[in-house]
Amino acid sequence: MKPWTWLRIGAALQGLGTVLHTIASMDSPSRGPAEQAVFAAMQSFHFPIAGVIRSHWDFYQGYELCITVVFAILAVLIWQLSNLSREEPRLAVPLITTIVVAEILLSAIGWEYFFAGPGGMSILIAACLVAAIFGLRRVDQAAIQPNRIAKAG
Repeated sequence: MKPWTWLRIGAALQGLGTVLHTIASMDSPSRGPAEQAVFAAMQSFHFPIAGVIRSHWDFYQGYELCITVVFAILAVLIWQLSNLSREEPRLAVPLITTIVVAEILLSAIGWEYFFAGPGGMSILIAACLVAAIFGLRRVDQAAIQPNRIAKAG
């Protein structure tokens, strides 16, 4: 499979993860009394921070939205890298590698603090990006080989 195709698959998976995260964040299932008590405490306890008054609930919701934004931007960046990888593979590889590291770290956090969905999705995305990197390195090596032969002759 072409490297850019792996990147497009990774971008699609990241987009799917964004949508699923957003849906899960907006979902408000019926909660039992213990969970209702925790959420009520998060919403009712307010404290000053950096000149404003916030609650733990504000932070909880803010972080949910921040992750949605980060996931959406990652999906767009991976898609844009699929285009760049076709024209300038050498420029794309370091950027893709950076996103692979981010996905691996997100996976570790997902497995440790959440559940299999986020951790598994990040691993799948990272695997697509790694496949693209190996494909781009093969393309780059194939392009270098004729140049070496021409210079030797």
